[in-house]
Amino acid sequence: MNNEITIVKDEAGMAKPVMKRFALNVASLFSVQIANFLLPLLTVPYVVRIIGPAKLGLLNFSQAYVLYFSLLINYGFDMAAVRSIAARREDKENTNRIFSQVMVGKTLLWGLSTAIFLTISLANPEFRAHLVLHLCTYLVCIGTVLSPFWLYQAMEDLGRVAMFNLAVKLVFSLSVLLLIRKADDYVYQNLAISVSQILVSVAALYVALRRFKVAFAWPTGAELRNRFREDRTLFFSSVMITIYASSNVFILGLLSVPYNVGIYAAGTRLEGMAESFVGLALNQAFFPIVAQAFGQGREQGLRMVRTTFFPLFLVMACVSAGLWLVGPFVITLLYGAKFAGAVTILRVVAVLPLIIGMSNLLGLHTMLNLRMDRAFFTVTAVGSVLGLALNLLLIRRFAHVGAAYALVITELYITVAMYVYLRWKGIEVIKVSHLREAIAFTKSRVLALRNPGTR
Repeated sequence: MNNEITIVKDEAGMAKPVMKRFALNVASLFSVQIANFLLPLLTVPYVVRIIGPAKLGLLNFSQAYVLYFSLLINYGFDMAAVRSIAARREDKENTNRIFSQVMVGKTLLWGLSTAIFLTISLANPEFRAHLVLHLCTYLVCIGTVLSPFWLYQAMEDLGRVAMFNLAVKLVFSLSVLLLIRKADDYVYQNLAISVSQILVSVAALYVALRRFKVAFAWPTGAELRNRFREDRTLFFSSVMITIYASSNVFILGLLSVPYNVGIYAAGTRLEGMAESFVGLALNQAFFPIVAQAFGQGREQGLRMVRTTFFPLFLVMACVSAGLWLVGPFVITLLYGAKFAGAVTILRVVAVLPLIIGMSNLLGLHTMLNLRMDRAFFTVTAVGSVLGLALNLLLIRRFAHVGAAYALVITELYITVAMYVYLRWKGIEVIKVSHLREAIAFTKSRVLALRNPGTR
């Protein structure tokens, strides 16, 4: 009698327990993304009609400003930790060590970022004029330090991540409806985001410690230095990504008026909602599975990526097309006549879900899991330089519309550059011969989603 346990796999090579986890994670994230899409239908029309485009622009400029400090605090820890833990999930000592290093590392970087934030905000007259707003926004960095969502992702327990994210939205939505009564109350929106994120991060951290039985132990100085050294490439890559993907709001706020920032924010927010509705759910559920597949071997990981390319391309293409067609109606419904200019922005950025979906597959899921961190950094670094140049050039001439075109052109370059680099390295992610395997993979995923309890 054979005592070995045979793991049954589907046509695409994914073990059934893994397939079940993937299906449950995607289903959970999709359900919450639906709620995340519906809740703004209640709060956005209420808020923007009270505060108007200019105040909305100030809110988004402040968020773009604080984003740099959140980036410093994260330091690429989240991505690197997910990759390291997912590849050796059964090794409790490894998980405990990484968890402790990440939490201490984030805390130290929070202290550094707070000192930098206060220095800049007090020294610059324009920032000092809106100091209360920036302080309310900066509180979210405390939630960034405490957030353990990367641990849930590494453990493929995304159903709880989805529920915690939903809790953030509910607390925020309720707070906004209660606090914002007049235009001068606009600062309460960012304050509500920060406080709700802190509360939910504390609860999520408590649950994670109990559920995964993680033991915290103070890392040594040598361990921390090694953690910072190992993750520095991902950190600088994250900086580059933020520069080309998010700095347009910050630069637009510096070079233009708050009204234009508000119009740009309204147009791009709908694209961001649509992208996260599908892309974020798939990426969060898919990344640890791909990392685990690459942990088993290079070919297993590449096979996983190849079989998902065509289904992902089709889904994201449909999202982009739907955004272009239905988006103008939704903007009118959410924002009203004062934001009519946001329709132009939306039509420009509607293609981004498709472009970014392909970029994530090539970069996050393929290059990083193949440990091509330096190449990934180089591509994103060139993209950040291109993005900055395009923003400075196009915003001065076309204001918020120029910022939208700069974003699309830069994201397109990133995607093409990643594909060309992988081809140069002999890695073919996109091949028509993989289409049959992709169809089998998609059918198995659909069946798993329809019958999540089956094995």
